[in-house]
Amino acid sequence: MPPPIEPPSDLRPTPGGFLPLWGWPIALGMLTATGLLSALVSDGWGDVWSWVALGLPVAVMAWFGLRRRPRPA
Repeated sequence: MPPPIEPPSDLRPTPGGFLPLWGWPIALGMLTATGLLSALVSDGWGDVWSWVALGLPVAVMAWFGLRRRPRPA
């Protein structure tokens, strides 16, 4: 019987588990889904919520996409 094959180091499970890796993306996805649903079916406060819920993920992406990272030495 051949020895078991070890997965590459970048494919091993995250030390913190599922939630530390996927918590924020799931939260932003749920926020986006509620914003889209609110924009489709409600009026008044729902319009305000849809603007907030759809704008916040865009702001988060812009923040992390445009911030400067220190260059490695």
